[in-house]
Amino acid sequence: MIELRIAEILQEKGISKTEFADMMGIKKQNVNVLLETNNIKKLDEIANVLRVELTDLWKDKNVLEPSVNGFVEINGEVFTIKSIEDYNRLYSTLNN
Repeated sequence: MIELRIAEILQEKGISKTEFADMMGIKKQNVNVLLETNNIKKLDEIANVLRVELTDLWKDKNVLEPSVNGFVEINGEVFTIKSIEDYNRLYSTLNN
């Protein structure tokens, strides 16, 4: 079975489940079912709504993601790093 990563994509894009429901034209209580769908037409619709490639919706079992978890203090401000995306956002902020 394909392991989907739609919830991760929503988090990466800063989209709440309520916003996602609105984007998909469904009720909020149906979002969790949609996050586990294996219907290719629905997956294609989700990919289009999220503006990602269809294949981005599932995890590649051959790729190991590094585990990141920690805190960075910069000039007295503490940043929580729980994912590569958190690290990348902090890195981008520091380099702008």
